[in-house]
Amino acid sequence: MRAYLIALAAAVLLVAFDILSAPALFLQADGQKTLLVRQIRDAAPFTIHFIHSVQKTPVEEFLTAHADGHFHLAGTRYQSHGVGLPFLPEEGNFRREGDYFVLDMERDYQELSLRTGVGTELTIAAGEQIIPAYEMYPVGTRIDLVVAPLYTYFL
Repeated sequence: MRAYLIALAAAVLLVAFDILSAPALFLQADGQKTLLVRQIRDAAPFTIHFIHSVQKTPVEEFLTAHADGHFHLAGTRYQSHGVGLPFLPEEGNFRREGDYFVLDMERDYQELSLRTGVGTELTIAAGEQIIPAYEMYPVGTRIDLVVAPLYTYFL
């Protein structure tokens, strides 16, 4: 019986270690961490929504967080065509879908930092969560998206 309990305890510890050491996606701002995706086994998709500061129209950026910590920007979708918005053929596959311009692209980033801005309504959607960063943090707050082991959430 004792050997069975030891084996069971060891199995529970191994499962807990596996869960807690798995990469997770966090939003960090003002010394707070918000868990966005609990486990990233391969890639975890998420979307950044905001109002463009010059064009004053909605923009969506489609990204994935990877277990090794890098981020991949797969594309962007927006309504206006102008200053600060990509449109060149060498930037990716550019097309129009109804009222939107869509640019499929392949860009990788080692880190991803954002800032809340006046009227930008910065929002991050990951999994089932929608995080309205513009409502949670004052204008100008730096927001880092970070891939780290899940146990760091508890530190």
